[in-house]
Amino acid sequence: MFSLMGFVVAVLFGCEKADSSVISSGANTTQERLEEMNSIDRNSYAEVADVFLETQHITTQDKPYFLVFGANGCLYCDRLKTLIKQDSQIKESLKNNFSPYYINLSYSKKHNVDFLNKKVSTTKLGQIYGVRSTPTLVFLNANGDTLFVYPGYMQRDRFMATLEFLQNPDIAKLDEKTIAMKLRDLFEQKKI
Repeated sequence: MFSLMGFVVAVLFGCEKADSSVISSGANTTQERLEEMNSIDRNSYAEVADVFLETQHITTQDKPYFLVFGANGCLYCDRLKTLIKQDSQIKESLKNNFSPYYINLSYSKKHNVDFLNKKVSTTKLGQIYGVRSTPTLVFLNANGDTLFVYPGYMQRDRFMATLEFLQNPDIAKLDEKTIAMKLRDLFEQKKI
């Protein structure tokens, strides 16, 4: 009985005018939450966030793409991030010559991928490139065509040789198998 009376009193004497800031703050919180969810993966590569671009919108600046597919708890992903963080030559090559993205498969979000002309989930993006282990390094030309896919950690000398080789614009005209063979020959020649 008292709870019914309390309800009636609250209805009769409640606020006559809704405060728009209360309504808006709910919408803002929702928007903030969406932004937080979309950027939570960025925390997983915070130590190299100065190199990698935000993955919500994957686009090129007329440069080839470099995609790293990683995961939380991946020892070799952490080693790769440490290598990139500590090696200024690799860091500068990635920043200046590629559109680099670190895609953490431990999180699910939608990526607006320009060269696919659609939004895809993190899982679907990994499937497109046949990612089965992490890290997987994917190099694409500026049009999004696959140049080279390397599953696993790439040691420093091999990584630098690959970056130098793939930033040559003439390489973008070759097919994936030819590029892989040329890189294999380069690795053998340099003994890396």
